[in-house]
Amino acid sequence: MTYCLSLLCKQGAVFLSDSRTSAGMDNITIHPKMRLYSSPGERVICLMTSGNLSLTQTVAALIDEDSGRAVKEPGFPHLLNQPTMYETARYVGLKIRQVESLDRNALERDRYSFDINILVGGQVIGSPPEIFRVYPQGNTMHADHDSPFLQIGEFKYGKPILDRGFTYGTPLAEAVKFGVLSLEATMKSNVSVGTPFDIFCYEKDTFEVKYRSRLEEGDPYMRTVRKKWQDGLSKLVAQMPCLVFQGVETQPGQRME
Repeated sequence: MTYCLSLLCKQGAVFLSDSRTSAGMDNITIHPKMRLYSSPGERVICLMTSGNLSLTQTVAALIDEDSGRAVKEPGFPHLLNQPTMYETARYVGLKIRQVESLDRNALERDRYSFDINILVGGQVIGSPPEIFRVYPQGNTMHADHDSPFLQIGEFKYGKPILDRGFTYGTPLAEAVKFGVLSLEATMKSNVSVGTPFDIFCYEKDTFEVKYRSRLEEGDPYMRTVRKKWQDGLSKLVAQMPCLVFQGVETQPGQRME
């Protein structure tokens, strides 16, 4: 399993992914889920993948093949010459459909599902930053100001913090913190998600890959975030009012003090 998260902000977008790939408890490896593509001054595109590793790698290979062909055949459709982010996401969906035609029947014959989801985000000149989710069928959905984040993989443990605190108006630097906390919470509760965490923070209208980082398990920032988050939660619980049980004047545990 995996966890990938994209956050849409007024100031740009943030992309985060773990790197753990598991095929059973005794076969856990590290494979990056994030790929970055750019044409400086024109566009920046981030792809993050979840699902069957062979399928996601095949999609990436087809994208790279198209880019190579475009060098020899100017105008040939590829990832970095789509007119909009929507068309870019649809292009990725087309690559998924190509892989489906190659591999779905063989996979399902041996009882493997055609499992692949991709987050596509970034900015094309002339349009604001956008993020999309591309489904196994190749269709897409996009985030908006009211629902400003998209997740794929094992996302349920990292969603509550986003629901309670993250908004489209969240400053870009704060969005990075929300994203790291969301991944850390997921890793804490699910063994199939783990470091290294890949992080890309895109600043609106810069059209460059500038703020990029990889956080290992022993990274000092990871240790600080984990401790402050855990200690902060404990303090918040202590500050909450106690529940008053009807007909009882004492609080639970007072008899034991």
